[in-house]
Amino acid sequence: MNTKQIADILLVSNHIFSAQAQTKAPFPGAVAIVGNKIAAIVSPQEKDSWIGEKTKTYNLEDQVICPGFLDNHVFFTGHVWSHIGADLSEAATKKEAIALLKAYGETIPEEEAILGHGLSMEVLEQEEDIQALLEAFGTRPVIGFTEGRNGCIMNRVAKEKYEFDETAIFAEKCYKVFDEFLRCESFIKEEYKAFSRLLASRGVTAIKEIGFNQYSGFTKLLKEFEDKGELIHRVNLVSQAVGYPMDYEYAAECRDLFQGDFVRFMGFNVMVDGGAGTEICSGNADLLAPYANNSSTSGGVGIDYEALEKAVLKADSLGFRCALHAEGDAAVRKTIDLFEKCIKVNGPRNARHVITDLELTDPSDLKRMKELGIIATNYVQMMSCLGPFEDFYGYDCVGEERMANYWNYRGMIDNGVVMCCGTDMPLTVPDIPMSVYLTVGRRFPEGKPAEGVNPAAAIKIEEILKAWTINGQYSNFRENELGTLEAGKLADIAVLDSNIFDLPLEKIPEVKISLTICDGKVVYEK
Repeated sequence: MNTKQIADILLVSNHIFSAQAQTKAPFPGAVAIVGNKIAAIVSPQEKDSWIGEKTKTYNLEDQVICPGFLDNHVFFTGHVWSHIGADLSEAATKKEAIALLKAYGETIPEEEAILGHGLSMEVLEQEEDIQALLEAFGTRPVIGFTEGRNGCIMNRVAKEKYEFDETAIFAEKCYKVFDEFLRCESFIKEEYKAFSRLLASRGVTAIKEIGFNQYSGFTKLLKEFEDKGELIHRVNLVSQAVGYPMDYEYAAECRDLFQGDFVRFMGFNVMVDGGAGTEICSGNADLLAPYANNSSTSGGVGIDYEALEKAVLKADSLGFRCALHAEGDAAVRKTIDLFEKCIKVNGPRNARHVITDLELTDPSDLKRMKELGIIATNYVQMMSCLGPFEDFYGYDCVGEERMANYWNYRGMIDNGVVMCCGTDMPLTVPDIPMSVYLTVGRRFPEGKPAEGVNPAAAIKIEEILKAWTINGQYSNFRENELGTLEAGKLADIAVLDSNIFDLPLEKIPEVKISLTICDGKVVYEK
């Protein structure tokens, strides 16, 4: 027997989805893994020649073997924020929440701020005087955040220290809180390990990870994890300037520091009008025409496009990729204009700049994105975190006619735009089967509307899976090593426990990940 043809791991299935360019339906066969690479994709008849005494063979039958999934927009800090400190979810009043915060405070060092999570909006909106109870904490900062992290109760000390108040709660405002807990090394190491295990359970083997400013020293820990071989997903790191200008020197240091297979530094994340996919609802998204429910405004108030242009032109001139959040169609167009100006001013290059969110897009701009090589990162699970269809704001805000351009994934693909996926985790947690249900069926999780929201923009199962795999890897310049099942590529693989291609639409959200392999090692097994 040829010992070179003995697999360390052999995955045998009736359904292999390779995500290669011409791939549509999955096919039967086996994936042979030797070391950290895919050695071969073979027919069912050839599989036995790869089996030796030490081969770990998985007979997966009707489960689907896919390339590992890449979440192209992850906020680890926000994930920690979503569950940090005292659990306030059972509090029925603000006084009860404060009692829980007080009890939690007694379990941690006195010099640490007392934080909590999970407070319901119903409790937050109760008229209850708690000022005296908050002042009783003395000089110790206290904050209890709501479940959606869009509100809080907090004392005066916290307001003064972190420089925000109850009227403005979003991640960029809370960066000083994040800076504090990210520097608690032992705590944050354990948090990252748990975060990594969660991603592995969802089949995610790579992410684009966003850190504010200099990431509060967390880049040092990432390097430590990589050097010790402890990472179980690959990281494409970006910096988002919050409260400070873009730090080009830090970016250059990170680019030089991370040259391995697991961590790379990509550039900068920048906000235009995009938030958590709800700026259109609030009237803040920048639209080409006035809002249907408020003809006096097109939104976009307060966006400093001049400063944005200056910062992005500089980053581009230094060879960094930029991912700009643009939600309204005017913001998308102005972002495309800016990336086009990068080419005119700095010269053409393979920049692979990104626009993230793209809630509403004009069809003519999708053609321009293709021509300029701009990549689209879509929040394809957005419908799963907006509540029931009856509460959906799109039709009221932009009107029936412009809804044809809403979440226009079909238009992106048909125009040749490279489309990939992001969750803005913790906004949503990666759930690839749910994303298939939402983008193929265009229905909210409860199944409404039956015809789908803007059904003409629906895409096919193989298209959304490619968006999660090869397209995401292309976005991060790693399509030659990752993203498809091919001999010679790194063995990052996810297995769906059912044949998602052959299920009724309503059954697809029930599909789970059964196996995840990263760099040739099993990192999750159901």
